[in-house]
Amino acid sequence: MIEGPPLRVALVGAGRWASVHRATLPAAGAKLVAVATGSAAGAARVREAWGVSATTEMADLVDHGPEAVIIASPNDLHATQALRALAFGWHVLVEKPMAITRADAHALAAAARSADRVVAVGHEMRVFQLFERVKRLVDSGSVGEPLHLKLDLWRRPHRPGAGGWKRDPARLGSTVLEEPIHYLDLARWYLGEPHDVLAWSSSRPDHAGWFENLDVRMRFAAAADGGDRWALITTSIAAAGHRIDLKLVGADASLYGAWHGTHDLDPAPSVRLLLHRAGGDEDQAVPQATGHAHDVVRQTRAFVAAARTGSPVPATADDGRAAVELCLDVEESLRSRAVVHCRQ
Repeated sequence: MIEGPPLRVALVGAGRWASVHRATLPAAGAKLVAVATGSAAGAARVREAWGVSATTEMADLVDHGPEAVIIASPNDLHATQALRALAFGWHVLVEKPMAITRADAHALAAAARSADRVVAVGHEMRVFQLFERVKRLVDSGSVGEPLHLKLDLWRRPHRPGAGGWKRDPARLGSTVLEEPIHYLDLARWYLGEPHDVLAWSSSRPDHAGWFENLDVRMRFAAAADGGDRWALITTSIAAAGHRIDLKLVGADASLYGAWHGTHDLDPAPSVRLLLHRAGGDEDQAVPQATGHAHDVVRQTRAFVAAARTGSPVPATADDGRAAVELCLDVEESLRSRAVVHCRQ
């Protein structure tokens, strides 16, 4: 537990995901002091519903003395707003993707390295207790050298976002940067930096270009015996419910994990993690209360602790840059229908 007064936090954005961040603050040792949002109507709604000062100008937040800012605005604004926050002297938690172009991702990562402030990126699935447990098992050697990973997402279509911004490629970047980025990030978290990717996709006839059903094949550094190591990421965002399945095969054992719910914020999902050895399956202790409805607060706590003590954050700006780069490599493969060598 971090002692002292709550960390003074401003929030940029007031949509659904900003609301999730706002809800985590009291339990994470932080206090919301002001909000900047994209419209006067949005600011008025925040003042009435949240009981906090709200503005349409990010610079106005300075008057409220925040020590840190959480950026949960549309994707195309993330990098610019994060750079402004650093210029104001604030610690920054910026939602993924931290940028939608390579240039902006590199610029923000460089600024984070030189700043005397914490910059964390919202790859919150790293703090989900299911996926964090997988990481511990991999790092402890419980499965031996990881050789093959399959991550599969099956979920209902995305909401359009305020003003329909998620339907505008100039604001979204692409659907690869919106949802598959989480699973691409988990793959590099477990297996390291990929060498190359091959991607293919399909969509419903009236959703061309949205990569609704996406498969990504990723090749990693060779295994100890010289064989290839692979990951297969499959995401379907035109399905129903919200189901995530993980299969990881190691040289000595394998893992099967599942998170199944009605939607991403389901408070009562079905969760399971099995470690399979030659002698049979071993159930791993993973709480059922895990996922977006329960674990985003763990990311906020880590951010508050980092701002107070300099402790590590779950995903750094360099992690955010690498995830953006990987997503853009996937898009390049989709366009070229060819293997793309990763630019890590």
